[in-house]
Amino acid sequence: LGVELTPVIAEALYIALVTDTGRFQYTNTTPKAFRLAAELVEAGADLHRVFQGVYESVQFAKLKLIARALDRAQIYEGGRIVISYLLRTDFAEVGAAEPYSEGIIDELRRVEGADMAVLIREPPRAGGPTRRVSLRASVDELDVSAIARKSGGGGHRQAAGFSSEASIEEITEFVRREFAAARS
Repeated sequence: LGVELTPVIAEALYIALVTDTGRFQYTNTTPKAFRLAAELVEAGADLHRVFQGVYESVQFAKLKLIARALDRAQIYEGGRIVISYLLRTDFAEVGAAEPYSEGIIDELRRVEGADMAVLIREPPRAGGPTRRVSLRASVDELDVSAIARKSGGGGHRQAAGFSSEASIEEITEFVRREFAAARS
């Protein structure tokens, strides 16, 4: 970049690295990622502050939104798919903005035995798509970007999404059907 790597810059880059690699758990975590992390720590990134700020500090409204998504979570295909949803009214009722829904899919992905997690959400503001769908794979063999592309979306093998005007039930059936096709 041609700039001095200050502690502030190092910390910002470390946040990006930690979140993009899912705390160094995703398949994009390479030896190069660990070397870069070491360089950023040496340059002054504060690991404790980053971890607390990104993973341990949450607004109460976001916590309420997480609770709604977890309460609605359903498993399908013998527990191999976890699907939940958030309604536009949920955002309003708990006082949450759309960015508060980020990371909720990772909670769904944690379900034991699940190969794929799906979060369907109705954005709280009008004027955009009716629903946004996030897909996450927990196994390397499943390419969720292929499922997303079939509905006009995209992404990566393990993290993808699409927008839809279909109902929550129709999206659920589409995802289940495509999951079955991908696993056969």
